[in-house]
Amino acid sequence: MSVGIQVAEVTDGRLTFDGVDLLDVAQRIPTPFYLFSARRVRWNIESLRNAFTRRHIDTEVFYASKACSLMWLLRQVQASGIDVEVNSGGELWKALQAGFRPDQIVFNGVAKRVEEVREALRVGVRALIVDSLSELERIAGVAAGEELQAPLALRVDVDVPTPTHPGLATAQGGKFGLEYDQAIEAFRFATAHERLDPQGLHVHLGSQVTTLEPYRRGLETALDLLSEIEVACGIRLDYLDAGGGFPVPFKTSLGAAAADATDYFRAPHGLDEYAEAVCGVVERRRPDLRLLIEPGRSIAGPAAILVAHVEAVKAKHVRDRAGRVVGEERWLILDAGYNTLLEQRLYDWYFPCAVASRMGMDETARFRLAGPLCDAGDVFPGDDHRGFRELPAATTAELVLEPERGFDVGAGPGRRWTGTATGGACGLVLDCRGRPLVWPAAEEDRRETAARWLVQSGAVAREALA
Repeated sequence: MSVGIQVAEVTDGRLTFDGVDLLDVAQRIPTPFYLFSARRVRWNIESLRNAFTRRHIDTEVFYASKACSLMWLLRQVQASGIDVEVNSGGELWKALQAGFRPDQIVFNGVAKRVEEVREALRVGVRALIVDSLSELERIAGVAAGEELQAPLALRVDVDVPTPTHPGLATAQGGKFGLEYDQAIEAFRFATAHERLDPQGLHVHLGSQVTTLEPYRRGLETALDLLSEIEVACGIRLDYLDAGGGFPVPFKTSLGAAAADATDYFRAPHGLDEYAEAVCGVVERRRPDLRLLIEPGRSIAGPAAILVAHVEAVKAKHVRDRAGRVVGEERWLILDAGYNTLLEQRLYDWYFPCAVASRMGMDETARFRLAGPLCDAGDVFPGDDHRGFRELPAATTAELVLEPERGFDVGAGPGRRWTGTATGGACGLVLDCRGRPLVWPAAEEDRRETAARWLVQSGAVAREALA
């Protein structure tokens, strides 16, 4: 059983996270809850920044706030000195509240509303990432109406296959970006428009990309296109935005399994290798270019865990087609399901787990893990296709945790506006010295953010929300 969290230690058979005993915390904080490590957030950021700037000094890191835009985490990111990428008006508002300057913010996304574009231009963001020709025209119209310049980077689908979950692939068809053969037309339009200022080219290959070749191939293709754009439009672009997608290891990579590119739960390559793949192409071909990267998962993911209790234990018969009992399945029912950990249902995503009070036990048994919801689909994927987890044999009403759970804390109804958790988990964070800090309830965070954005954008009057 592999926990896979690098700020965890085992003491007398009990698991601690950044120096805090999880069993002790769970006696004081109702489960389920997320536990974040401020030290790990900083470590992840510094590891990324150092890996890339050592190879291409003119690299800027923008945290992809869709990974987790809870205010505490945004403030940790801002204090580290890197910049931020947002995908909605709510995330823009939160980034500003967290202390990011407007020129530290790039605004991405496939469906920016008119009021979101207007607000981004008024506050003066670093760039709007253009996702389509129709959006380019929308931005042009808003910029003209506001009599403001719109700094742009145009996102292009470079048609590179990426071995990852289908829902995370963004660079070979699908809804993201302009077609390759539309790029020059779009840049010509932007160059000719008095209110548009095209400054960069944006590409993003996907998320949890576990091999290096897509980055090499994608960057080569992007730089080919960038050169064509500069010649055709008579401009000199300032930067190439390579996106993010650097993976988090949800399973250990050992033996033959480590080389299986189809298993996107493993991450056999480290950050230095990704930095070499990306920066190596840029340094060889266009060392004058500024390089932007947008990591999210690799910053937030390894800095958090989800802690839950086993609320029920049961055994169910397994029968053959004739109805005869041929075995049994042992089930652990947790107080956290897909209402708290949505990706396990949406994407059939695997999260490693451990029993915090029984670390290091040799004797294991096979269990099925399920959540508390009245839904037969509220079941966690297993260690393999059979759906079972290998856990300590004596597991009863013990504390279970799902490690490395920072990214996409906010998939759900509130995500458009805030990116905050809406699934019933409270929050606890640790500061850089391991002291526990109680986190304001995520639901209140979501409501306050949505209300303030609605007022600031002019969608509703302040009196209507009183």
